[in-house]
Amino acid sequence: MTTERMQFGLPRTTCACQICKTNCEFMPGFLIPADLERMMPTDVDPMLWAEENLLASPGALVANSATGKTFRIGTLVPKTKPDGSCIHLNAEGLCQIHPVAPFGCSFFDCGPERNGISRDGLMAVLDAHRDNGLYAVIWRWLHARGDRQLAPEVLRERMAAKEKAGATTM
Repeated sequence: MTTERMQFGLPRTTCACQICKTNCEFMPGFLIPADLERMMPTDVDPMLWAEENLLASPGALVANSATGKTFRIGTLVPKTKPDGSCIHLNAEGLCQIHPVAPFGCSFFDCGPERNGISRDGLMAVLDAHRDNGLYAVIWRWLHARGDRQLAPEVLRERMAAKEKAGATTM
C-alpha cells in the first residue's frame, strides 16, 4: 500500500510538462531538511553523499516582515551537470529519482500557486540553520568547498533568455 506524499498539509505534484522540465534544465528545486532523510541512503557518510549529489545555493532572497530588510536563506539543491541541468534528469527529460524528488521539485509545478508552501519550506530550512542541524552542516560544508549553485535570480534570467530565444526561432 502506497501513501500519498504530503508536505505542510499538501500533496506532491506530478506534472512533467515542458514548462516544468525547464526548471530541471536550469534550476533544480531546493531541498528541505526532511528530504535528506528521504533521499540519502542510511548506510552512507552524509558529507560524501552530499558532495556527490548536492550544491549549496545562496537560496531565496526574502524580506524580514518586522524590519523590511532582505536576506537569503541558504538552500541545498541537487548537483547539476555541466550544462546546468539537474543530475537526476535523464536524456528523455524524466526525473530518475521522482519518488523521492526534493521538495522544490515535487511540490511545485505550472499549476495554480499553492499558498504558503514555499514559505513553509523556507521556514523549515531556516529552522535547520538556526538549530545547526544536518542540513545546515552540509550547506556550510559544500559552500566552503566551493560546491555552489548560482543565485536563483541568475538562473531565472537564463531560463527567460532561453524562452525568449525559443520564441524568436519559431
